[in-house]
Amino acid sequence: MMIGNGENTSICEKDTYGTFFDDATSETSLLNNDNYSRVMGKMSGSVVINVKRPVYQLDDLHDGNTNGDVDLEATAKRKKVSKLKWSDVQTVVPAIDWLFTNYNWSEDFFKDFVAGFTVAVLNIPQGMAYAMLGNVDPTVGLYMAIMPVIVYSLLGTSRHVSMGSFSVVCLMTGKVVSTYANANHINANIDADATAGTMVDQAVSLQPHHAAAVYTSIEVATAVTLMVGLIQILMYVFRLGVVCTILSETLVSGFTAGAAVHVVTSQMKELLGVKIDNHNGLFQIVLTYYDIGNRIRDVNFATITVSFVTTVLLLSYNTHLKAFINKRLFMPVPIELITIVIGTALFQFTTFSEDYQIKLIGEIERGLPDFKPPPVNLLMSVITESVIIAIVAYSITMSMALLFSEKLKYTIDTNQELLAQGVGNVFGSFFSCLPFAASLSRSATQQTVGGRTQMASIVSAGLLVAVVLWIGHLFQPLPRCVLASITIVALKDILLQVRDVVRVWRTSKADAAIWIATYATVVLVEIDVGLLAGVIVSLFFVFSRGIGTGVVVLGRIPDTDLYVDMDRYRRAVEVPRVRIVHYSGSLNVTNRNVFREKVHGVLSRYDGQLAPITISINSGKETVVRAQCVVFDLSGMHYVDSSGLTMFARLVDQLNEAGLLVYVAAVSGNVYDCMRARRLGSVQFFPSVHDAVEYYNNLEELRA
Repeated sequence: MMIGNGENTSICEKDTYGTFFDDATSETSLLNNDNYSRVMGKMSGSVVINVKRPVYQLDDLHDGNTNGDVDLEATAKRKKVSKLKWSDVQTVVPAIDWLFTNYNWSEDFFKDFVAGFTVAVLNIPQGMAYAMLGNVDPTVGLYMAIMPVIVYSLLGTSRHVSMGSFSVVCLMTGKVVSTYANANHINANIDADATAGTMVDQAVSLQPHHAAAVYTSIEVATAVTLMVGLIQILMYVFRLGVVCTILSETLVSGFTAGAAVHVVTSQMKELLGVKIDNHNGLFQIVLTYYDIGNRIRDVNFATITVSFVTTVLLLSYNTHLKAFINKRLFMPVPIELITIVIGTALFQFTTFSEDYQIKLIGEIERGLPDFKPPPVNLLMSVITESVIIAIVAYSITMSMALLFSEKLKYTIDTNQELLAQGVGNVFGSFFSCLPFAASLSRSATQQTVGGRTQMASIVSAGLLVAVVLWIGHLFQPLPRCVLASITIVALKDILLQVRDVVRVWRTSKADAAIWIATYATVVLVEIDVGLLAGVIVSLFFVFSRGIGTGVVVLGRIPDTDLYVDMDRYRRAVEVPRVRIVHYSGSLNVTNRNVFREKVHGVLSRYDGQLAPITISINSGKETVVRAQCVVFDLSGMHYVDSSGLTMFARLVDQLNEAGLLVYVAAVSGNVYDCMRARRLGSVQFFPSVHDAVEYYNNLEELRA
């Protein structure tokens, strides 16, 4: 066995279990003796691992790689002069691969067409309903499923997400619209429409734009969309795709459940047919329901009846008939589309809306939207809200994309997704679109009916172009309460996520605290404030866990090279005269004092002096001796800063002054470089704990 700095000063004829064999006969005898059964325990009969090698120090291993810096420098030079390759173009435009290289038109196109047709049918009612949340014309929801979706299908890496309108994102955008649009003029339009049964949602400024600084609702919406797209592109440039990891599944669940409460509350005026004042800030939901209670006598019972019938029919179908019918058909029944067709026909050929003052959608423009740049003067005013919307839209989309990629075994580029969504939003902002994101229900449907690629999204967008050109205006007689009912039913599963808190509490109290803090803040304060609160609470737990270091004493499983926590494994015994301390976590300015106290706790005697003892058990007898060596197992240390390194150096000096040798084992490469640069004096580094222990044992044998 080699000890020292690579010198053959002593050879130890031991293997890792303390028993040496070199042929089949001796191996057979080992397998049959009592020693093997005692060592392996319940695993008797398993394969024996027998390794015979010298004891190494880390310096010995590093000395064998003297040309590493030269190779890295040459590689860097080659990268600098490398030219743009075709694969780089495919990385930026993934559609080149699946559309022109690997797309099987005979097998994939039919499935993508069926999926695209199904998603287009779902997009009609959902897009119109969710656009109302954004305080814009219902046809904007259809535009969102055309313009930006085509861009995403070419640049995105997910094959199955269905992009377009999403309730939470539309609601967040709608709050910005209600803040910066010409509220008085919009309210005047709505009041006038109440008697005529129609609605014009775009406020037209009566004064020059530069003089009055008045913005229509669609102008504010497109300004938000442009800013969201620019932020996402900027995140792509700085490779911030990892930002989605900040929003854990627990946080997203609490956030979307709380945001769904806002969506339901915003639709109450449509469901009840009553005018309700808009509230912002603290307790806005509570104040909204307080207003409803005060105006309960003003509700429109005809509107309530239509809302109730629509909601009951949709819930009954989804709960009792949907699964049964869909098993027998190759595509789902578009119950939402059937609902709006029936509602449109009923109010087209009757006078119910005039007789009972039921508010209708009103005028819907034909054709695709005109190319119109968003008002750039408004961009800086909406930047704060746009940052929140950009992160929420991206995180929700990524959660769906990662779910499908893990299920169907393909990879997702998180940074490329930022580029795809950012460019899609920038493009859509010039064509009257709100910020878009993945829809949970439509994405699940697209994958369930057999969609293979984003060709399904292209098919869906093409079909919706026909709807916008020739069919959309037919929905003008549709009651707004029908769309509100569709929105409420679509959010049922998200609203019921509140039940998740019980399961989360049983699994992790910290995650439950994150869920409750996020949900409560979203509901009681504001959506963006709730998201920020959830992130802060999450980072607090991460930070507190980082400060809470883990220091344990390791013992050796007899006749093995396994060193385990002595408090967890009863068979582990201490190596005589060697105290092995395992540390897990980073070592930095925030936890350096905690680290010192815990190490002192496992090394100090009752009087506080650094003089640990080791208790070994051999043949049933305990041997108590004073430790002569401390081995730090730093395999769990992934980072150390200058403050933490200074604290570790002081600790080493204290141990040396107490007459103890200090070894460091299993340290990672970056931590090793930091410690070597600090020149920690007498500290010796080993690739494993066993190397350090054997080195010390042989050193003791030489001294004897």
